[in-house]
Amino acid sequence: MLKRKMIKNFAWPLKTATHGVEFTRLYPEVMMELPAAERGIHELDATICIGCASCVRICPNSCIEMVPYKFGNPLKNKKMQFPQIDYGRCMFCGLCVDECPVECLKMGKKVTMAGWEREDIIKGPGEMAVKKFSPKEVANLEAEAKRIAAEKAAAKKAAAKEGAKKPAKEGAASEGANNNAAKKKAAAGEGGDAPKTAEKPAEGTTTSKEGGAT
Repeated sequence: MLKRKMIKNFAWPLKTATHGVEFTRLYPEVMMELPAAERGIHELDATICIGCASCVRICPNSCIEMVPYKFGNPLKNKKMQFPQIDYGRCMFCGLCVDECPVECLKMGKKVTMAGWEREDIIKGPGEMAVKKFSPKEVANLEAEAKRIAAEKAAAKKAAAKEGAKKPAKEGAASEGANNNAAKKKAAAGEGGDAPKTAEKPAEGTTTSKEGGAT
């Protein structure tokens, strides 16, 4: 009876082994296929990141901070600041991905993040970036950004100069109008005083109730 049970217990493993059913995997040499919705290490598209820090503000564990990175787009990200994530504190909630206005962050399928030091599990933009510009492209974008900034500064200066001239013209016109009004008022005052002086009685004369003058 015991032998029969032992043979039965060995029969199922032998049957599954011969049919190619896999029980163990040679990790990390052989990785299993992960689903599309896997929440692994973040992937950053540095070409469209605008450096708004929305991911920093929404993170419940405060594990994201903005750090400089030189292979982004200076036309969109003027400060050239990109997210850096401390995976020792990250709980992979995905709020940073949902909050990103340009969708430059997404959760990847890479899940291996072990290291010997604490800093080994802090991933900067250089390690997370799946898309970035080359040094030559960055130089061209920086030149374009400088040109646009110079044009805006020149336009602002011209607008300020034109705005300064306009109040001066308006001030001169209002001053002329005030002078004309004052002249008219003075002329009207002189014309109104003459009849009043003629109606005054001469000095040294008196009038009686009967109308006679003495």
